[in-house]
This record gives sequence, C-alpha cells and structure tokens, in this order.
Amino acid sequence: MRFNFAMGLIHGILFRTGMAFSEPMSVLPIFLKHFTGSQAMIGVFSALMNAGSVLPQLLVANKLESKPRKKPVLVVAIWVRAALWLVLGLLAYFCPPGHPTIVLVGLLLLLFGFSLAGGVATIPFTDIWGKALPATLRGRFFGHRQFWGGLMAVGAGYAVKRILGNPSIAFPKNYAYLFLLSFAFIAVSYIALSSLREPEGNANKHTRRLAVFLRESLRVLWQDRNFGLLILTQLAVGFGAFALPFYVLYGTDELHMATGDVGILVAAQMAGGILSNLLWAQLSDRVGNRIVIILTAATAVTIPLVALLSPAVGWRLLIAVFVLIGFSSSGGGIGYTNYLLEIAPEQLRPTYIALQGTALGLTVLLPVLGGLVIDVYSYQATFLVSVGVLIAGLLLSLRLKPVRNLAA
Repeated sequence: MRFNFAMGLIHGILFRTGMAFSEPMSVLPIFLKHFTGSQAMIGVFSALMNAGSVLPQLLVANKLESKPRKKPVLVVAIWVRAALWLVLGLLAYFCPPGHPTIVLVGLLLLLFGFSLAGGVATIPFTDIWGKALPATLRGRFFGHRQFWGGLMAVGAGYAVKRILGNPSIAFPKNYAYLFLLSFAFIAVSYIALSSLREPEGNANKHTRRLAVFLRESLRVLWQDRNFGLLILTQLAVGFGAFALPFYVLYGTDELHMATGDVGILVAAQMAGGILSNLLWAQLSDRVGNRIVIILTAATAVTIPLVALLSPAVGWRLLIAVFVLIGFSSSGGGIGYTNYLLEIAPEQLRPTYIALQGTALGLTVLLPVLGGLVIDVYSYQATFLVSVGVLIAGLLLSLRLKPVRNLAA
C-alpha cells in the first residue's frame, strides 16, 4: 500500500504539472484561436477531448470485468497518450506556415486520440485504486496528488506567462515549447504509474457478450436509484463545460486581457485547486463524499456569476473565476470518484465506472453549443444558461444518500 501510494502520488503530481503547460481551458483555446476565428470550432476541439474519453469505456469495462488484473491495459493506454502528446508538440514546432487547415486537422486527430486512450485508461486506473486503497485513505490520496501537483502547476503557470509573453519566441514555437514540456512531465509520471503493484481482486468468472453486458448495465441504473441520482447530479454540474473553454477568450476578446496574462489565469486555477484540496481530502475521509459533491456544486454555480460581473471590474476579476474553477474541479475529482467507489459492488466496479463515464458523454457537445451561443448572441448569454443548469445540479446533489462504506 505504501509503495502504490507513493507511485500514485508521483504520477498525480507530475501529470498535473505537465498538463498545466497546455491547460485545455486556457492555453489550448488561445493556441487554436490563431487558426480559426470561430468560437464554435474551438468548442468542437474541447468537445472532442471529452468525447474520446467516453466512447471506449463500456467496451473496455466489458472486456475487463472478468480480469482479476487490469494493469496491462492501463500501461498500453497511457504510453499511447504520451506518444500522441509528443507528436502534438512536434506538429506545433514544425507547423507549416500558411496551412491552417492541415494544422487544425492534425490537432483534431491528436487531441481526439489522446482523449480516446484516456478513456481506455480510466477503467483500469479507477478500479486499481478501488482495490489498492481503503475508503478512508482515498480522500487524502487524491487530495495530496492535486495539492502538490497544484503547487508545481503554479510554477508551470509562471513559465507559461514567461514563454507566451516573450517577444523573442515567435508563434508557434512558443506553444511548441509548452507542449513539449507537457510531454516531458507526462512521460515521467507514466513511469511511476507503470510501476504500480496491482492487487488481485474479485472478478466475474465469465465474460458476457457485449449486447448482454449493455442490457444488464442499463438495468443497474434502474435498480440502483442512488447511482442514477449521482449521474444526474454530475451531468447537471458538468453543464459548466458549456462555458468553460470561453472564459479566457472572454478576457482577451472583450476585457482587453493580454495573451501573456493567460499564465496568470493558469496559476489562479492551480492555486484554487491547491487551496481547496486539503479541505476536500479531509471532508472526504472524515465526513464523507456527499458533502464534497454538494460544496463542489455550490462552487460551480458561482463561476459564471462572477464572470458576468467582470466587465464592471476588469479582466482581473477572471482571476477569481479561475480560482473557483480550481476549487470546483478539485472537489469533483475527489468527491464523485470516491463516492462511486463506495457505492459500487467490487465485481461490478468496472461497469459502474464505465456507466458513469459514458453518461457524462452527454456533456461532450456542450462546448460546441456554448460556442454557437456566443457566435449568435454573446458571452453573457452562455454564462446565464450555465447558471440555471448549475443551480439544478446543486439541488440534485442535496438528494444524494450519505454513504460511508469503510470496507470499500
């Protein structure tokens, strides 16, 4: 347990740091804006990063349900992800000038492949931690991964500001450096993750045909009403994705924020995660994950509300928006995962994980719709729609059952 805790901690810290150099909610949208003027197209890229992670989950769960060990699938998936991010960095470095279509298609395929491999990795990754750590340790585990990773990611945010704000580093090489830095940290984190010692767990003795598996999986949603409510809550709170890719563009387009200041927002988001992680971890282990989910939903409601107030204050109020994004995303990463691991029967854990991930696929097109609303109406209209649905998510979270399965 100590070895796995340490390796998982190293993986979480370095992976979080690596992704901070290429933050999907701040760095990537600005990079893509150089190749397309359409907000909807930027929403398409954000949706693809979410869609790829959803598509393979039920298929992978069906294949892994009868396997007592899931690590081999995890190892293959994560190294495919690392390779694709390396290619992304090289594409940005050798980006052909005057051919934005080639770059856009290449980015689309690479980001989708990265996300798809992530979807394959999600099932074994989550299942392994369900076996490797007790319920009363998982909050601290995921909390410390995010806390220390967030501290290092603040430094990454400063590096983003220095690189993007340096006039001597021309576009697109400035972004290429960021993507390659991401790859370096991700690769080292995957070395740690690949060294995990997976405990052998209980598994179904027989593999079910996919059609039977899908039919019986849908029955689980009907029979376990609390699980269904968890998914509805996560879907409603996940509606925040409707506006998430556009807060940084709102700053640059309407609030006169300089591109070099994007690094400040990255650092603010990481700082929000850092400030909240130890709180979420303690609440998860000592009180339960229901309260974490409720507070996460309440925080999510405030994000578009603060953004709507920013024209009166200036772009610096977006720093508060990104702090709140860090709070909410960190709480969700701890609360939803740990709540699921406590309510899911061990033999059906891959099925529960896949059902949760696949249901969240309903949110993948939200950034596209958000971009369309901005193109047709305004940023403010997108933020107002988000507020309404997020309030519904908060109300749903209050109906979840308190759970504390100490044997989970």
